[in-house]
Amino acid sequence: MQTSGYELEQDGPVITAQITGPELSHEQMLELVEECKDKLRYDSARTFVFDMEQVTFLASACIGALVDLMREVEPMRGKIALAGCQDNVAFLFKVTKLDDIFGLFDDLETALDELAEDLR
Repeated sequence: MQTSGYELEQDGPVITAQITGPELSHEQMLELVEECKDKLRYDSARTFVFDMEQVTFLASACIGALVDLMREVEPMRGKIALAGCQDNVAFLFKVTKLDDIFGLFDDLETALDELAEDLR
């Protein structure tokens, strides 16, 4: 499914969200998070991987939206991972200590491989 600023793909319980530009607006992130929540509620998704390779800027409001998603994912024993974060984006998660909550991975393939092991 292609939507403004991102693409969602589902493979069983795993949702991959590829951010398709250098930044998402707060409204786009809220839309993405709502779609993920719907997948959690209605499509048996519990693992969410955000491919952040193209993202060069992430507003704090977008991080807040991801935290909101985590609040719904955790009780379902789900996970959220961020893959391919550029240094400045990864720094935001590290300085706020959110890297302890969200898994940060070097690339999408590594994130999907590691999370697949967790689902077994």
